[in-house]
Amino acid sequence: MPIMHHTQLSEDHLAGNGGLGRYVLLPGDPARAALLAAQLHRVERVENPRGHTAYLGRLGVGPGVDVLVTHSGMGTGSTEVILHELLEVGARRVLRVGSCGAMVEGVRPGGVVIVTGAVRDEATTSHYAPPGFPALAAPDCVAAMTEGARRAGLAEHTWRGLCHTKASLWAREFGHGPNGAANLDYKHWLARCGVIASEMEAAAIFVMCHTRRPAPVAPVAGGSRAVHAQGGAVLAVYADATSDMELSPAVIDQANQRAAAVALHGLVAWAEADGVG
Repeated sequence: MPIMHHTQLSEDHLAGNGGLGRYVLLPGDPARAALLAAQLHRVERVENPRGHTAYLGRLGVGPGVDVLVTHSGMGTGSTEVILHELLEVGARRVLRVGSCGAMVEGVRPGGVVIVTGAVRDEATTSHYAPPGFPALAAPDCVAAMTEGARRAGLAEHTWRGLCHTKASLWAREFGHGPNGAANLDYKHWLARCGVIASEMEAAAIFVMCHTRRPAPVAPVAGGSRAVHAQGGAVLAVYADATSDMELSPAVIDQANQRAAAVALHGLVAWAEADGVG
């Protein structure tokens, strides 16, 4: 397998964890990627002309878990390019560690959302699956991240639920532009349906992982270790539904730190369920 054009990654970079491959942490923001990479040991950097630096390292003590961290960029279009190349060279466990805005009052800024599924309000995933196909996080990942929130002592600041993946930030989420009123009505409709957060990448990760090589039908007694791709998402809650991007740096920092803690503890739990480490 040649080196991928945009990421400059190969199968050798993704190798690890007894053949399962490295667990991939895929934030949208390069600064958040660096924050996560700082928690790894024996880190190796892989640079590329597009600026999507990849960090290869190990998480945890003892045998540890082989991890790769890189950033996807903003939106499902950029995420599709990076994730496709990661899947091509062997990624089988992918976790978005991103940010979101809350869509319901119960989810508080500074906290964390573990995403169970995403509304596909974007165009990218329509090239992978028909409109009615659900964008769902891998159940094993949701369970692991839930355990991660408990291990991190953040269960009271973490929520689970559906998110809204959008292609437009300003118009769709905040009602800017000539169709603003209709966009806000749509967002409120989703909130009344129980969608708790809005972000811009999760649906692509869920659909692309699920459709990469669909898992064979098997009873749950078989365990969770399998070579098919699984995707999930943990989101830092930056603001409530009315912020219009007027954000508090202190709240952003708190949310990022908490999301990173849930993700890293959850990744260890995910690896344990897979029999890694």
